[in-house]
Amino acid sequence: MSFLHIQSNQQSTDESSHPLNQKLNFLQIQTIDLKPYKKKWRLLFNNIPSLKILESIYFDLLGQSTQERETKEMIFLQCILLNMRAPLHLKLNEEQWIHISELMPTQKTPFEWSQICQQFIHQSAYNNPWSENEDKLLLDIILSFQKMKKGNKWSKIARELNERCLNKCIRTPKQCRERWGNKLDPSINRDEWTDKEDLLFLQLLLQHGRRWAELSIRLSPINNNKKRTEFSLKHRFKKLISSANNIETKSIPGTKYAISSDWNNKEINKLLCKISQLEITTNQKEDQNFYYHPLSKHIKLNDLKKLVIIKRNTKVELDLSILFNSTNTELNI
Repeated sequence: MSFLHIQSNQQSTDESSHPLNQKLNFLQIQTIDLKPYKKKWRLLFNNIPSLKILESIYFDLLGQSTQERETKEMIFLQCILLNMRAPLHLKLNEEQWIHISELMPTQKTPFEWSQICQQFIHQSAYNNPWSENEDKLLLDIILSFQKMKKGNKWSKIARELNERCLNKCIRTPKQCRERWGNKLDPSINRDEWTDKEDLLFLQLLLQHGRRWAELSIRLSPINNNKKRTEFSLKHRFKKLISSANNIETKSIPGTKYAISSDWNNKEINKLLCKISQLEITTNQKEDQNFYYHPLSKHIKLNDLKKLVIIKRNTKVELDLSILFNSTNTELNI
């Protein structure tokens, strides 16, 4: 016997007494046009599952079966949302989430179901700009977690944020992690890129491939442990490679670097050419920094013979005449 409500003149006592009989009517969703939902939601099916399949999913979830349990749970949840004509933005009131929680055969809180449903919405549908209040709350929560040595448990952080946020805009754990990593983390390096950093970045990129999180960590020691975000690394890579398009890229037969299998020959040649160019530039700058001009003439001082150094509330005066007179004496010997 089916647990689902079937509009028929012949219903058995067992079927009519089923607790979901008066609440669910999956026959009516067979007439729903899925096109608008497919544009906004990540539907796990192209066509509405048959009554037999839905019944099988229900009893699998009700039992102890773990095979494809999560997928089946999502399919059943989506069918419930379609059945209740849920809005495309999936912003339901508390009573509706409680109703969904009662209909689902697996045990989760209404709040947990609301967070799970946000995974169905395409990124463009829920990628609302972060407010100043949300940023402040998220930063406070993460710093509090770190202070209590709870680590970055993004599911718990997202839950606390959504509970405390006044606008009730539901943020997923992934959104919270990306907002912290690309915007709020105090250790983010926002300084201008130097040739030396560009050179090290491309060298690491050539050897390790597009492992942006790992590259961010490997680059941090040369910047006082300040990290570049994954977004900034991707953007910098595109900029450097686009400038490498203007360089004549000849095939380079050998290299001193280990090369990641992520790259094809064309990409390798571009990277090596850009690395070679940066090596020349950085070497020239280092030569200029250490270039020494020996004194060949007497240095004449004007009336300002003192160098004054002021650091905070302290002032130090250096008599330059002593230094220059001793230098001139040595040159005369």
